[in-house]
Amino acid sequence: MGKRNGRYGKSGGCEHTKDRGDLAEMQFMVAVSSRGLVVAKPYGDNEKYDLIVDAGWRRLWRVQVKSTAARHHRGFAVRASWRTSHHQISYKPSQVDFIAVTIVGEGIWYLIPVRALAGRLTIHLYPFGNRRGSRNGFEKYRGAWDLLSGGKAVARRGRRRRGGGVAVAGKRARRVRSRIGSGRG
Repeated sequence: MGKRNGRYGKSGGCEHTKDRGDLAEMQFMVAVSSRGLVVAKPYGDNEKYDLIVDAGWRRLWRVQVKSTAARHHRGFAVRASWRTSHHQISYKPSQVDFIAVTIVGEGIWYLIPVRALAGRLTIHLYPFGNRRGSRNGFEKYRGAWDLLSGGKAVARRGRRRRGGGVAVAGKRARRVRSRIGSGRG
């Protein structure tokens, strides 16, 4: 983005959605890289995702990055969909794995699995408390960077326990539990 008259972007500022999107992508790349993960940007704009995160464990996550400053009551509205010239279409798990949303100027990130969107075209995030009588189902994804890390791949091998760890299923689990119980750990 070139500098012109003390402001950025060809449009004379960061008001253009493409400029804001590019800035959000760069912020996401810095945030992911600072957590020790590898991030890549595919060539071109033909895919429904913006970036690829290499989580190790032979897993690549397709991430669509969004930014919002659109106030909605005490929260923020986010378009969780893509557009054609006449239609708004929800992201599908076959196209994108995560939506990463930043609240502009707040340093707040949400990492939301596309499956959790359940076909919604727009979602509302309430990082400062939700409206009376509404459920805030996406708050659990606020700062959920661990969903992108290798921890997710480990969790896939067994059932997730409420307290955090991983429960291993099957014969191996019985052997592990018996060793732990006997102190042979």
